[in-house]
Amino acid sequence: MPEKVDVHGVVAPGFGLGFERPATEFPGLGPDAFGHCGAAGALGFADPRSGLAYGYVRRRFACPGGTAPENARLVQALIDAARSAHAESRPAGR
Repeated sequence: MPEKVDVHGVVAPGFGLGFERPATEFPGLGPDAFGHCGAAGALGFADPRSGLAYGYVRRRFACPGGTAPENARLVQALIDAARSAHAESRPAGR
């Protein structure tokens, strides 16, 4: 997915039907994933392709807002755990 730059020269996040498309920030998610981040660093999304859903709320306010930095490693851990569980659930030889 190519990045789009707004009139101020800032890379614009992907939006679809009013929701952010988190696959632009978290490439391990499918292209149909949708959700939104909050001003205090919160993040929530769902990925229909994989069945993953994620919700995170923090107690400290993140400035300047948007996704809290810890979300990157938390989302990657979620994706890795889901892939591992999927691989373990497949019959041998497949």
